[in-house]
Amino acid sequence: MSLQHKVKAYLKLGKLGVVSLLDLAAIAGSILGYRHGLSLLPMIPMIIGGTLASMGAMIINSGIEIDKDKVMSRTSRRPTVVGYVSKKEAIIVGTILSIFGILMGFLDNILTAFFIALGVTIYVFVYTILLKPRTWLNIVIGGFAGSAAAWAGYVSITDSFTLEGFLLGFLIFMWTPGHFWSLALKYREDYINAHYPMLPALVGITTSAKAIAISNALMVPVVIALFMYLNPYYLAASVIISIFLLYLSFKLIRNPTKEEAMRSFIFSNIYLMIILLLIILSKLI
Repeated sequence: MSLQHKVKAYLKLGKLGVVSLLDLAAIAGSILGYRHGLSLLPMIPMIIGGTLASMGAMIINSGIEIDKDKVMSRTSRRPTVVGYVSKKEAIIVGTILSIFGILMGFLDNILTAFFIALGVTIYVFVYTILLKPRTWLNIVIGGFAGSAAAWAGYVSITDSFTLEGFLLGFLIFMWTPGHFWSLALKYREDYINAHYPMLPALVGITTSAKAIAISNALMVPVVIALFMYLNPYYLAASVIISIFLLYLSFKLIRNPTKEEAMRSFIFSNIYLMIILLLIILSKLI
């Protein structure tokens, strides 16, 4: 395989779409922690390091899960499955990227490196290896991997960890279950075939839809609580978009089809992106 195709394979395994959302969370964390007179230059090594570490963790995940990916339609064309990247190679390259990303965090401070490392550790060891094959709580606890990105961004600017920064990471933790359960409901048969105990693979579709709605509803107060550190424009906009998210959750309960589940999944991505952009804009205007 040519170098160009090998690079493309690794970029696909690195899940740039997911990583870009994590990077946005990290940027939102930095901007949330910004105070007059502080420099935003620490964002640069934090974003580079966080991106490399996140991609590394995703690549390791694909290497570890190659056998499961083979039986899931959604993942059956991944470069690891079709033979472009071997399991050993994915784990080695992913580990190198993750270590380099963590080391980049030290250019800011030890807390930044710690949270980048925490994200990798939770995603690879806690979520992928320990929880995902064993319990429906996999994605619930695994959500802290996404929280770590926001926390890394916050501490890169502040060099301290406060309730303000914690709330942003906790928002991502609360967002994660409803988001991924929607995807798992869409591909329910995949998770059943792969013997992954993702919640929608263990319970009926109606119960899954209710769990998604409850998860989303529990997240909204955390979204609104961030208003304490922002402005009324954030509050108004976040309430409006949260109402629409809950409306889609209600629609999913009424009609728990694969199509509605996919709409829920797609909009939850958009929802988090808008909330993070609102946080950034609220601090800058």
